Amino acid sequence: MTGWMQFSILWWLTGNPLAAAVLLLLGYAIADWYTFGFLRVLAHALRNLRRAPGLARQIAVNPHDRRARVELGEILVEQGRFARAIEVLRPAAQQDPHDLPALYALGVACLRTGKIEEGELFLREVHGADPEFRLGRAPLELGAHRLRRGDAKGAVEPLSQYVAAHPHRVEGHYVLSCALGRAGDAQAADRERRRAWEEYDTALPYQRRLERRWAWRARPSRPLLYGAAACAGVLLLATAVKRVPPPAAGRIPPPTAPARADSRE
Repeated sequence: MTGWMQFSILWWLTGNPLAAAVLLLLGYAIADWYTFGFLRVLAHALRNLRRAPGLARQIAVNPHDRRARVELGEILVEQGRFARAIEVLRPAAQQDPHDLPALYALGVACLRTGKIEEGELFLREVHGADPEFRLGRAPLELGAHRLRRGDAKGAVEPLSQYVAAHPHRVEGHYVLSCALGRAGDAQAADRERRRAWEEYDTALPYQRRLERRWAWRARPSRPLLYGAAACAGVLLLATAVKRVPPPAAGRIPPPTAPARADSRE
């Protein structure tokens, strides 16, 4: 309903439905760029869809192409095809046990398919070899997976380790607050939730775009407030438009009938 109202207002202002639709889509694109970034995610997903078949053919021709295996495995993990990712990544990890990208993606895939011990082993090995690999996300993945499977107390340790090493990451503070809350430490959970919002509030603009969804989870009232303000603005604009009188059309004098010639002689 709100979208139709916006389209109607733009149509009234421009006088052209096509121009109104273009302006509305452009506004949505700009808003998405500065908020959630769904268009960037969609573009990345489409790129992966185009890239994956070529990598699969490349591996079929040369099964020992470790680089292609790692790239395809990472794409499969992003797509949620974890069992297939393990099949692709395991030969690469066996070929080079120190290949951190392969071990990291393999660890995530193993955790998501229930191979908990193996997955945690791979992620701990990655973190031990390079604590800053992938922005140090190995402990975050460990803690988040333990939290998903109900082990809140076990999740606190790796998440605390991640937050200590990356104190300005909103995601870490938020996930840690969830773990602490489920573990029964409500006071510490509330402290981490407030810290998540504080870090978001003082972050640079590009970092805020990346962390916005975690910050809004930490403080759900803020997006609701933004949504209510946007709806109120649209309603006020629609009310104002309705009260504006339409432009007066120029009065056209009624056509006069041609004078009839007198038929009487």
